[in-house]
Amino acid sequence: MNHNTTEQLDKLAQRLENSGVAEYVKLSQRTGKILWLNFISGVARGLGFTIGATLVLALIYKIISNIISMNIPYLTGALQQLVDMIKTP
Repeated sequence: MNHNTTEQLDKLAQRLENSGVAEYVKLSQRTGKILWLNFISGVARGLGFTIGATLVLALIYKIISNIISMNIPYLTGALQQLVDMIKTP
């Protein structure tokens, strides 16, 4: 091997080491750890979606309620029907 090839192999080895491939290979060999991490990330995503959707819907409800309180003709009646449909189980 010439000096240039050795230098390129050293650079490649350094890049692989910096990329975390070894840690990934170790993790992929631990099925229980992968399942646990995926479970925790799924719970976090579900909780985030639920909280986010609740906040957005509450904001929309508040905006609609404010528009209804302005008593705009035609619009108020339609929005009041929408709010009544939401409140009715």
